[in-house]
Amino acid sequence: MTDTAPESVTVQRDIPFHEMDGVTLTLDLYDSPAASGPKPVAVLVRGGAFTSGDKGEFARHALDLAADGFLVIEPQYRLAPEWTFPAALVDVKAAIEWARTEGEGYGADTDRIVGIGHSAGSNLVVLAALTADEPGFEPELYPGASSRLSAAVGYAGVYDFHALDAATDVEAGEGHRAYLGGGPDDEPAAYDLASPVGQVNTDAPPTLLLHGTADHVVPPAQSELLADALGPMTDVVHETVPADHSFPFHGAHYDDVYERTVEFIRRVGVGGPDTGDAAGAGERTGLPGGDLPGPTDRTDDLGPGDIRSPDRRDGPGF
Repeated sequence: MTDTAPESVTVQRDIPFHEMDGVTLTLDLYDSPAASGPKPVAVLVRGGAFTSGDKGEFARHALDLAADGFLVIEPQYRLAPEWTFPAALVDVKAAIEWARTEGEGYGADTDRIVGIGHSAGSNLVVLAALTADEPGFEPELYPGASSRLSAAVGYAGVYDFHALDAATDVEAGEGHRAYLGGGPDDEPAAYDLASPVGQVNTDAPPTLLLHGTADHVVPPAQSELLADALGPMTDVVHETVPADHSFPFHGAHYDDVYERTVEFIRRVGVGGPDTGDAAGAGERTGLPGGDLPGPTDRTDDLGPGDIRSPDRRDGPGF
């Protein structure tokens, strides 16, 4: 692990990728121009209970993945209660399709795209993988582009809203109920369609599910339910981490989680050959995650004021 970020990683912030109803969403792109291509693409989707937060939570992961030879994007998505299901899902698919449309200009292999999400972001990544190219959930901006993912990775994800309601106490109009437009009696179709366990099919890509054993925000049983459903359909790996809900951002668990993730991605053929010859590849940034300065900056310009604590919290709920 190094004390500073690899000089080879550059960050382009606030690239517009999805416009609708007067709203323009942007993404951050992390790239190592020195890395040999074609590079697989990683789409990182943060949590926030579908109601809060912004891109930047996955900055540390993005830096390390870029240094290891991936083209990495972290997109915004629309938030509840102003925007309800399937708005956020459509936005994540728009980010995937942006990568498929624009990625070649950055040296990407647009046939190898992996989605990685945390908490609510895991729901969106896995659901995008399971509903790839379904017309009702596709953006209009990239006609002909596929939203298919080659692999999916979910950290502490929400995969069955009916089971989540039974296991947690969520007030009306808050968290996932705000996102789904109400409770299960009010919006039964949304509860079913937004739950990945109900959308499992034989086209599901290889999937890695990690969950903290001490997660008191999203019950570990959520990952168990999805693993059981996916097992007959695809290559699924379900493992636990001795930690709470925010384990992907804890300094004590970061390296282990990162290594499990990259090993899985490479094993299923998305990560491609070892990128160790790329400048800076294989070096952990040592940064504790967070937002980055300037529209296009080299990561070695980051100062102490530009990074966040490694003990990131996901905001209210998940």
